[in-house]
Amino acid sequence: MILKRGWGFALIPLLISLAVATDPPVGLGSRYPNIAETDRGFALCWFEPKGDAFQLKMSEYDGQRWADPVLIREGSDFFVNWADFPSIYYAGEHWFAAHWPQKSGDGPYDYDVKVSQSFDRGQSWTKPVTAHRDGKKGEHGFVSFFMDPKGSLALAWLDGRKMTAGHGDHGYGAMNLFTTTLDKSGNLGPETLLDDKVCECCPTSVAETNDGIVLAYRDRSDSEIRDMYAVRLSGTEWTSPAPIHSDNWKIAGCPVNGPKLATKGNMLASVWFTSPDETPQVLFALSNDNGKSFQAPIRLDGGTPIGRTDILWLSGRKALTSWMEYGEEITHIVFRTVSIDGRLGKPFIAAEIDAGRASGYPVITRIGRKIFLSWTSSGETGKVESKWIPVSKL
Repeated sequence: MILKRGWGFALIPLLISLAVATDPPVGLGSRYPNIAETDRGFALCWFEPKGDAFQLKMSEYDGQRWADPVLIREGSDFFVNWADFPSIYYAGEHWFAAHWPQKSGDGPYDYDVKVSQSFDRGQSWTKPVTAHRDGKKGEHGFVSFFMDPKGSLALAWLDGRKMTAGHGDHGYGAMNLFTTTLDKSGNLGPETLLDDKVCECCPTSVAETNDGIVLAYRDRSDSEIRDMYAVRLSGTEWTSPAPIHSDNWKIAGCPVNGPKLATKGNMLASVWFTSPDETPQVLFALSNDNGKSFQAPIRLDGGTPIGRTDILWLSGRKALTSWMEYGEEITHIVFRTVSIDGRLGKPFIAAEIDAGRASGYPVITRIGRKIFLSWTSSGETGKVESKWIPVSKL
């Protein structure tokens, strides 16, 4: 199977079938999965329809079996969107946090960030808290959870309190990037503005490094350059925004494609989609100093990427990246390994999927010697799909 002539060689499809028993307990119409690593394995969360409402559910996989699905929240006012989807986070000692977007007004992007916590491994959940305190109708989303250096649960989000019109309109205000903390009683800490002008609808990503927190996101300059930036929290102060790399991608609109980070020791790896000079590409950059600086990026794709990247470490010397890419007749999720010395593994087709928005953002995690991949299929039988891929095949 050939992905595209631009690769210069044939890709090797992964024709792997594993026991149905390892499939997550998702239902018809489920969509937009997200993953959090835990001390037992990993947890998966997703939206699932129920009548005129949606349920936010989760299940934990311990390497042998999936736990019975748990209901986090149900509502008819969820903002169910392919790009801004719920997340689950494990803080240790049976403590989970979850967020979801919830409508706050009649505008197409009027929605809030709602957060709930569980202290009994997902069996019960606290009353939801709105993470921001501006009280304005508008977009609030694209959340990343983390533990701050003081051991408090924290989150960052894109905040549209200063925007005055819908997406695609000229002359609207700037999207902001904020962070705050949330204690176990549901009390919010101070809001901190990290960047006063960022891209409007690209997901964020956080890494908890050996030297504090690194938060990556897509920036937006006054001249409409929308490159990947990062801020760091080491101690009590956040650094000023700085580029991961100056791609110089000028685009007068949000490309709905954010960065992903993964940390190992003092190394921090980042992967992202960009398209300077109308040349779409997926780039990988490595930091050897916990995100203080990044090496020159390496291009990974075969010439026709869509983006929607993810990344994890396979070892202390090799990372696994994933992204979506157009093929000759169908779209693929592609895997490719990158060594810390810059060597690239052969690209593999991990799955064939729909090219459209319905596929959402494919996510990956590792447990033992297997990679778990999940995405959303469309159509009448559409649901959260998944696949297990042996590390030995990569």
